[in-house]
Amino acid sequence: MEPRIINVKELLIAGLPGDGADTGAIWAEFDARYNVSQFARADNNGYEVRFSDSGDIFVGFSVAGADAAKCYETLILPAAEYAVFDVLVANGYDSENMTMQAWLDGNADRYEQLSLKGQKYVAECYNERFKGGGEPDSVVEIWIPLKARMVNN
Repeated sequence: MEPRIINVKELLIAGLPGDGADTGAIWAEFDARYNVSQFARADNNGYEVRFSDSGDIFVGFSVAGADAAKCYETLILPAAEYAVFDVLVANGYDSENMTMQAWLDGNADRYEQLSLKGQKYVAECYNERFKGGGEPDSVVEIWIPLKARMVNN
C-alpha cells in the first residue's frame, strides 16, 4: 500500500497525555473533561499521538492557538510532510504496522521519520471516516511525520 503524502502546518493539540497501555481510559478522561469544559476546535478531528520509544500517548482536539484551551495541556507538532496510511479498524489498529514499516524501510533513502523531544511519533487522525471501533468500514488514518533526506550529487 502506498501512502498519501500530505503537508500539514504546525498542529496544536489540546488534550491529555498518558500511558499508551491505558489509551481507552485516557480518551474517557478527556471526553468527560471536554463535556464539562469545551474549547473552540480548529477542525472536527480527534488526534492520538503515539510516541514509540516511551509508549506514551497524547489525545485531544486541534486548536488555533496554544492558549485556546487553558485547562488542558497543548502538544505542538511541527509543520511537516506526513505519509498517511488508512487502517481499517475491523482488521485491528496494528494491522498495517508491517506495511508502514516496509514503506519507511523502502524509502529510507528519501525520507526519515521525524522525532519530537527525541522520540519518534505517529499521529492517529480520527476524522469523518472513523465511525467507531465496532463498525466494519471504520477507518483511522495513521500519519507518519517525514523529513526529506538531502540527496548528494
